[in-house]
This record gives sequence, structure tokens and C-alpha cells, in this order.
Amino acid sequence: MARYGFIHSKEDIKFLILFAMDLLPFPVSFSTIVDLTTWCDEGFGYFELSEAFYELPSTGHIAEQDSTGEKVYAITDKGREAIRIFEKQLPYPVREAAQRSALRVVRQIRRDAAIHTAVAEHSPNDLTVRMEMEQVFAIEMNVVNHSQAALLEKTFKANAEAIYQVLLSAMTENYESEKEDKNP
Repeated sequence: MARYGFIHSKEDIKFLILFAMDLLPFPVSFSTIVDLTTWCDEGFGYFELSEAFYELPSTGHIAEQDSTGEKVYAITDKGREAIRIFEKQLPYPVREAAQRSALRVVRQIRRDAAIHTAVAEHSPNDLTVRMEMEQVFAIEMNVVNHSQAALLEKTFKANAEAIYQVLLSAMTENYESEKEDKNP
């Protein structure tokens, strides 16, 4: 299968990984690196990326850390130095795509970190689901079973912004004028 794109060699993939990681303000998981870099070029696949990535810790270009049971990776000073030297080897369209991808990934990670849910069980058929978008809004709802609670949590995590807009619209609607229109 022919692959089209600018990045083909293992060294180019390593440069892309380092370039992309240098754009991130915090350590990330390997799956985030895959998400971040595979949007940038079609010249390589997952296995080439994985092989190149896992050589970087042994050369000291990235450091592996354990964060709450999940391995995360951060670029080291040696990795930053290498990317400063070889940055221009990455084609301009790939660098631009990496920057856009990094911005997308950072926004998603920050969004996900700001959304919290918790379930409190008061009795077998009395649960409270607390859903919160940090520093924006929080809502608590009572439900009668764990499947309803799980549905609320899943829906909130996927759609917190849209839910906020619906609640804001409902809370700022002029209900008094609607009542007057119905009762002349």
C-alpha cells in the first residue's frame, strides 16, 4: 500500500514526535501522542510511530513518568535541543499540522480535566448525580438506579457545553411574559 505524505523515515517520525511534544505544556500518554501525530501526515502508520516513539526514552529525548497508574511522557531538555537543531527538517505543512493538532489536544485534555461527575447513593433507589464543569456550573439530579446515573454521567461528559447552553437559555427565558400571553 502506497503512503502519501512527507514523513517516511524513522528519524523524521522521531522529529515529528519531539516537535509535537515540545508544543505540549504537560506530560501525555502514548495514546495522546498517537492522536497528536497521526493527524499531521499520512506517510507513516501506527506501527512505525510506535517503534520510533519507544526508542526515544532510551536515548533520553523523552522521559517516562507514572501518573496515577498510567504512563505519561514528557520531552526532556535533550529532546528540546534536538528539535531546535532539526526542526527545519520537518516540512512546513507538517509543522503547521502539528501545531493545530497540539492545540486541539490541549483543549480536549483541559476540557476533560474540568468536567467531573460523582454519584452518591442515599438508599438502594435514591441516588444523586453531581455533574460539574469547573468554574462554570454544577448541577445535582436525583435518579432511581445506577444505570440512570451512568447515563447522566456519560451524557454530561460528552455534552457539558451544550447542556450548559440549554440550562442558561432555560434560566434566562422570560416565563412571566409567556404566562401573560396565555392568560389574557
